[in-house]
Amino acid sequence: MKKTLLQQLIPTIALLLVTSLQLFSQEEIEADSSRNKRNELTDLVHKKDYDDRGKKITFPRTFGGLTFTRIDWGFSRPIDDGSFTFSEDNSFLSYSKASNFGFDIAQFGVRFNDVVKVYLSSGFEWNYLRLKKDIFLNTDATPLDYTVSNVEFKKNILTSTYLRLPLSVEFRGKPNRNGDRLKLAVGAMTGILLKGSQRIKDNKGKHRYKDNFNLASFQYGAFARIGFGSMAIFTKYYMNDMFENSPAQKGLHNFTFGATLGF
Repeated sequence: MKKTLLQQLIPTIALLLVTSLQLFSQEEIEADSSRNKRNELTDLVHKKDYDDRGKKITFPRTFGGLTFTRIDWGFSRPIDDGSFTFSEDNSFLSYSKASNFGFDIAQFGVRFNDVVKVYLSSGFEWNYLRLKKDIFLNTDATPLDYTVSNVEFKKNILTSTYLRLPLSVEFRGKPNRNGDRLKLAVGAMTGILLKGSQRIKDNKGKHRYKDNFNLASFQYGAFARIGFGSMAIFTKYYMNDMFENSPAQKGLHNFTFGATLGF
C-alpha cells in the first residue's frame, strides 16, 4: 500500500516541479522582455532621429508659431565712449539703477540636425534708466535737452519700449537622462522704438510724460545665451547710440546682462 501511494505521489510531485519551473521560466522571460522593451524605448527616445514619442524625425525641418519664451531680466550698464563713467555732457543721465526686460512671442526657424537650428523671433523689450538727478527731459526737443526741477523727486525713470527681432543660431549638446541639454545661442538683434516715457514721482504724486526723447528709433547689436535645460544667462551689446540727433550723446551705447527663463 505504501509502495502504491509512493508510486502515485512521485509523478504528481514531479509534475508540480515541472509546472513550477515552467511558470518561473515564463515569468522570467516576460520580465526580460519587458525590460528589453523599456530599454529599447529609452534608447529610441535618446536617439537624435526620434522625438519623445518614438516618432522618427527627418532633417532639415521647419518650426514656428506663437510662443512665450526667452524671458530676459537683467541689468544694464550704459557705456559712454567705451567707459562706464559718463562724460560731463552726459552727467545729467547719471543713474542709480538700470535694467532690461524682454520676451519673445513668435518664432520661425529651421533645425538642420540634432545640434544646430537657426530661427528668427519677435517680441518686446523694455529698458529702464532710474535717473539720479531731478530733471525733466524736454519733450519735442532736438537735440536731447532737460530742465532742472525745483522739487525733489522720489523716483525719476526714463523708459524705452522696443519691438525686438533677434536672429539666433543655437547649438545644443547631448541630452542627459532627464532630456536636458547644454545650449548656446548667438546672434544679431534689431529693434524698432514703439514708445518712450519719463515716469516721475514727487510729493504731489505720480506723473508720466510720453515722448521719444530722441531715443534711437532703430537699435541693433549682438547677443549670446548659454544655459542648461530651460535656464540660461545672457549678454547683449547694442552697437547703435542710445539717442539720435543728439551730438552730445554720440557714442553712448547700452550693455545688458542677466538671466533667461524658457531657453
